[in-house]
Amino acid sequence: ILVVDDNRDAADSLVMLLAADGHHAQAVYGAQAALSAWKALRPEVVVLDIGLPGMDGYEVARRVRAEEALRHTRLIALTGYGCDEDRERAYAAGFDAHLVKPADLDALAKLLAEAPPQLSA
Repeated sequence: ILVVDDNRDAADSLVMLLAADGHHAQAVYGAQAALSAWKALRPEVVVLDIGLPGMDGYEVARRVRAEEALRHTRLIALTGYGCDEDRERAYAAGFDAHLVKPADLDALAKLLAEAPPQLSA
């Protein structure tokens, strides 16, 4: 699992919680770092903040979804942007799920347990 958030404390805390739940997780703290890590690590899941400086999470999602080799990744928005329009923009950009901060850990665990949409029967 790749966790992307410019708030280092939030990203690192989520990585620790995921690790405690038995997941292998790594944090990066910006859009360019996310794109580089995505290509290098090919994570099964990315938990991505939308409100990143410079390039926002919507643009990161669009860029990743445009690359055939990276399309299989389950992409979960974890963001402070929670109105209906924000959700619609997230899904249009290529997110598979949208969660609002602070994280509902039960909802996140449920999403992590699901098979990626492309692999579902």
